[in-house]
Amino acid sequence: MKELETILEKENYDFKVIEQISDGETSQIFLGEFNNIKSIFKLSKENKFKLIINEYLKNGIIQKIDTKNISPKVLFHDLHSKLIIYEYFEKCSSDKQFNNFYQLGKKLKELHEIRSNKKIKTFEDQFNLYLNASSSELDNKYFKDAVDLFNELNVGKENYVLSHNDLNSSNVMFKNNKIVFIDFEYLSINSKYSDLSKLIDSLNLTTLEKDKLLEGYGIDEINDSINLKIKKWSLMNIYTELIWANYINEYKRNYFDKDYMNLLKKKIKQQKQ
Repeated sequence: MKELETILEKENYDFKVIEQISDGETSQIFLGEFNNIKSIFKLSKENKFKLIINEYLKNGIIQKIDTKNISPKVLFHDLHSKLIIYEYFEKCSSDKQFNNFYQLGKKLKELHEIRSNKKIKTFEDQFNLYLNASSSELDNKYFKDAVDLFNELNVGKENYVLSHNDLNSSNVMFKNNKIVFIDFEYLSINSKYSDLSKLIDSLNLTTLEKDKLLEGYGIDEINDSINLKIKKWSLMNIYTELIWANYINEYKRNYFDKDYMNLLKKKIKQQKQ
């Protein structure tokens, strides 16, 4: 908290930090007020894991995300300190079930339509980074199968977009008819089916809900080919999470415990059945 206050005090901003609400591998998140507006302060940590992150702070991407209302309203951001301040988004309580999957598909399409330049990293860059870690904690078979699937999916680039890459249920927020995404640290150029399959899995969509999501996204003809792409990217996402977790563990032993790693392996086996 002291580091955040020091950054803001230098610029003589009107702010109040109330409490820290999260401390992850890439950032610390605080609740407070900025210019008398209830706000979320997100301060990136030193990149001890040497991850490919924060591309969304470069090349005007954050401004485009904000302009399209894809994230909560950005009140302040600074590339040097890697601090972002969002207006607090009052999301619906967890007991209210989200059901506007058509609108969710439209919102994802808006993110994917943002144009980026060649300096933005690709999913291939990220994937190769994770693979370069030692495989001491991961069976070689998982590496081989993941690489084989990646090479299969990486043949055609016509479906590649500016992808969030981490659209789990906690990174999708909604209230009434408004939907926003948060936590863009792992954003990169990737297949549109990566985000789509992640949403389908993390929100545990039924077939009807999945079809509404795809329709909102603009995929009107949902055939066997589309469903197969989604299934393969669903598997690829789990492989990526497993290899990423192994990569993190190479820097900080047991950051992710064996139960978590075994759960991902179990998911892979289930997905391949």
